[in-house]
Amino acid sequence: MNKYYKINKKIFELDKENISYAVATVINVKGSSSGKNGDKAIYNNQGKRIMGYIGGGCIENRIGESAKETIIQRKNKIINLDLNSDKMEMGIPCGGYMSILLEPTIKIPNLMIRGMGRGAEVLCKMAKTLGFKVIIQTSKIEEEHFSKADLIINENKKIPYDKFNLDYFVLVTHHRDDHKISLEAIKNSVPYVAVVASEKKSSLIKNYLIENKLSKEQLSHFHSPAGIKINAKSPEEIALSIMSEIIIHKNN
Repeated sequence: MNKYYKINKKIFELDKENISYAVATVINVKGSSSGKNGDKAIYNNQGKRIMGYIGGGCIENRIGESAKETIIQRKNKIINLDLNSDKMEMGIPCGGYMSILLEPTIKIPNLMIRGMGRGAEVLCKMAKTLGFKVIIQTSKIEEEHFSKADLIINENKKIPYDKFNLDYFVLVTHHRDDHKISLEAIKNSVPYVAVVASEKKSSLIKNYLIENKLSKEQLSHFHSPAGIKINAKSPEEIALSIMSEIIIHKNN
């Protein structure tokens, strides 16, 4: 069996599940080290090793933190480690030198748009152009307007948050239940929940969220009126405003 079979299989699974990770590969070794050239390990976005081996305790913490950074920065990085140093958090030097290549793979952000009409349609197209995976929740008669969407579900279907793993949720419905749906999304740990609404309705929804005892941290995930302030008028301008706010959120 190929020495990288299990690593490659895990990478395939992570890609299929749309999960961010970083692959660490030993590309140079000098002196004493348990890690060898070509050894690989996979780290999650918290810097935890989930598979593989590149050298054990002497370097584990350092590589884990660096892997986490590369995922955030979205850039490959080479880490050069002097294992003769006492700075490896082991109390004693481990010996040797290592160079490790870190290659991050970033999950495609998931955006759910609930609504119908021109505004939702333009927002869907713009999000796809910007590289988002888009899930649309709308009525049956509106489905034909969302040919760019990755998935369409009926407006009456309960949202399976655990399956969709949403990063962004925008409500463009102007629906009487927008406040309840916003609360449900935030309680299901969606990082960004936005409602297209007037200042008055936005205030009413926020008061409802406060009344339902959301914490200050949870309330920070709620954005309404949706989008940055550019005095948007047309559906295209409103979509640009919303996606600009989402991009700011994503890249920070």
